[in-house]
Amino acid sequence: MLFKKVITFILLLICSAAFSQKSMSLLVAEYDENAASNHLQHLVKYTFLNGMMTGKETIVSVPSKKEGKTDYVRFDIGKCKLINNQFLITGIGNVIDVKAKKIVVSERAEFVKYSGDSIVFYTNDIFKGKFYSVLNTKTGKYQKVENANYNPLPRPDVEADETTKPFSITAYYINGKKDELVKDAGYGEAQPLLGDDVKRKFQLFWIDNKSFLYANFSKNQQNASIYKVSLDKSIEKIADITEIPATAANAFFEYAADGTIVYSCGKGKFSIDLVKKKADKLMLEAAGNNFLIEAEENVKYGRAIKFEGVEIGKKWCHTSNAKSINGHIALQNDIVIGSERYPQGVIVWNNITKKWITIEVASFEEIIGWIEE
Repeated sequence: MLFKKVITFILLLICSAAFSQKSMSLLVAEYDENAASNHLQHLVKYTFLNGMMTGKETIVSVPSKKEGKTDYVRFDIGKCKLINNQFLITGIGNVIDVKAKKIVVSERAEFVKYSGDSIVFYTNDIFKGKFYSVLNTKTGKYQKVENANYNPLPRPDVEADETTKPFSITAYYINGKKDELVKDAGYGEAQPLLGDDVKRKFQLFWIDNKSFLYANFSKNQQNASIYKVSLDKSIEKIADITEIPATAANAFFEYAADGTIVYSCGKGKFSIDLVKKKADKLMLEAAGNNFLIEAEENVKYGRAIKFEGVEIGKKWCHTSNAKSINGHIALQNDIVIGSERYPQGVIVWNNITKKWITIEVASFEEIIGWIEE
């Protein structure tokens, strides 16, 4: 009798664990097979349970261009965000309700913050002007904030004046006051693209509501100094990066998945230490949830991937669109032949099966991220 009770108890525990197991779903943007003519793209959900892929579902299908001319919804510009396990915000400010399977916002704007039931956006357009908009996630209503003095962030509007050489940085306050914070902010970063676009790029990276980082580029573009600037006009040099080679990619600051500030430029990726005032070349890049990816690609094998300090494979992938969740990571899967690169789809590893799963995607666009169901 006691033996039967023990067996029954064990079976109940197993069943309880099985029913309590939450599935993980990976969102991937894919081009339609006729995207060259219809500009159509699909947001597809791949569901995993106990480490095994159990389903595939198309959430929405939407054109990337409206009437074939202007950007409509784009998954391939900037970085997408997933909020509250439900709302997908694209890099240009479109919003898709993943649960309701519908486009909530098709307007283009800059994401500012998520607070309570509100997602705030900022528009700075030569034709539309400057204003904030708010999406109510409960009602789905998206509207412009009519109060011209509304500011969702407790800080002034700080901008670089690109009409001067060198650039300067000025703070503009609601009361009309303006304050020049940096007189000589360098020359910005010239992006050496083909064609006539030689507009210099200049990023202000806010650390908090009182201070920001920027890169002061030399006129010849080969050297940059990282500075921390505060609204009280105090300026600290953090580090120098020299002998920067030309590149077609923008230099930028960002937070890594572990909270580290990373600066990416033509010379590579650097971890910025504000306390010790230095910039160290990144060897391993945090992908979140105890996953690390080799920062620089090796010509022989691609990049090494680690989980909890143990190598789990070497893959031809990217760090920019690697997405992780508890015990799961998704990477872009490429084939590299000589100098040519061909995206094949997505590869997924999890710490349950400890195996790589390949998701075949005929026309891969972007890995969006994970949601827990």
